Amino acid sequence: MKRRNNIFFKTILLIVGFGLIAICSVAKEKQQPNVLFVAFDDLNDWQGCLFGHPQTYTPNINRLAEKGVLFTNAHCAGTMCCPSRASMITGLRPSTTGIYKNTDTPLDLYKNKQTLNKHFKENGYFVAGAGKILHKFYYEADDWHEYVGKHNGKDIIGNRENPEPENITNFSENIMWGPFNSPDSLTFDGKSVEWIAERINRKHDKPFFLACGIFRPHIPLFNPQKYFDQHPLEEIKLPLVKDNDMDDIPLSGRNIAYSITNFTKDDDLNNSENKEHEGIKKAGLWDDAVQAYLASVSYADAQFGRLLEALENSPYADNTIIVLWSDHGWHLGEKEHWRKATLWEEVTRVPLIIYAPNKATNSRCAQPVSLIDVYPTLIELCGLPQVEGLDGQSLVPQLENPKTKRVVPAISSLTPNFHSVRDKQFRYISYGGGQEELYDHSKDPEEWTNVANDPNYVEVKNKLKVFVPKNAIPHVKGSYNKANEK
Repeated sequence: MKRRNNIFFKTILLIVGFGLIAICSVAKEKQQPNVLFVAFDDLNDWQGCLFGHPQTYTPNINRLAEKGVLFTNAHCAGTMCCPSRASMITGLRPSTTGIYKNTDTPLDLYKNKQTLNKHFKENGYFVAGAGKILHKFYYEADDWHEYVGKHNGKDIIGNRENPEPENITNFSENIMWGPFNSPDSLTFDGKSVEWIAERINRKHDKPFFLACGIFRPHIPLFNPQKYFDQHPLEEIKLPLVKDNDMDDIPLSGRNIAYSITNFTKDDDLNNSENKEHEGIKKAGLWDDAVQAYLASVSYADAQFGRLLEALENSPYADNTIIVLWSDHGWHLGEKEHWRKATLWEEVTRVPLIIYAPNKATNSRCAQPVSLIDVYPTLIELCGLPQVEGLDGQSLVPQLENPKTKRVVPAISSLTPNFHSVRDKQFRYISYGGGQEELYDHSKDPEEWTNVANDPNYVEVKNKLKVFVPKNAIPHVKGSYNKANEK
């Protein structure tokens, strides 16, 4: 009898034990965090929290910076839309993939590699996206549960449209700006935010990964009038520039600065004059262009604010990671350049804010980090299986303690031979063939003085040279499948 009672009690204990394991398993699944992944297009450091311009107005981005960790020394791996977004979604550098320019073709890469969204989908997440996440609004349909790239309809103002053409200033190819009087709700980005907000407010039985692409401040800089009004033209302050700034820049660097095609044409190494910058100055449009960019940043911030509000008012506010990033920065006359596709601070440095529940809040991290670090970071935060071969490193140590040092600098690439290496204090640029630049940010935050030939910096330069990619993959060329462009 005693033996039977022991067996009975042991059986009960086993059943209870298995039940507790099952309950813990369910609890763990419920606790797995959601992810709100927000990508801006061509957004440089002109936010209040990054002090990039004294007249910027970004209360919502600032508010997220107060909630999480602001990485003040974050950089893109590729300096144009296509390579930067391809590197972010795969966790691989351009030198690993061969995707450096907007004219390179990453479609096989997306199909053959475990992309970030695909990894979340295959590991139990509801995965949906809206707007521009990849270049050309491309997406692999099987890697998302739901996705809407371009919003269509007669009541939607397209991402390159201004319904009031009389207000358009058209300086050169795609560099256009102007206000219109339609509300935010009818704009392209407004629709993307609305689409994602609706999915935030759904009842979810599993964790979600929601990606929202906000197109502004990408050109053309068309925005509702109220955002231009926030930045009166007569009060506009121009970016800090230096006369003869290009005098100590190698030939390849000057050719890049003079490019008006985002360095995508084969003859861009033969630019002999700076038509765009000189033309904007001669036409007296520098102030107008800066106003339009500031207006676009304020508009983009307002759309993000609507998204942030939707999340904060939802049941998922306390269990959702927020990642805010931009694919690259943008010049507005610095280094006599007006576009992306350079290896200087204006382009490689990007806003990156990560809010993770139970991690550091209202903190700033000055360590050099890269956008390719986001993929392994989310894997660790969400408890997903590791992906072999990623080039980035998890930022969880910095999310727990923003003062934690990093050994590997941030590397940005423009071609297989043109690379930038950025650590906490210095930027080193190599164009190959002995053409190089070196800037000491402790003394020269504007990168006005190239000290690459200064003997006092030989040791620093040699240390950074080690990180310049060797045997970089050549450009991957091909054509987009038109049927798959959304």
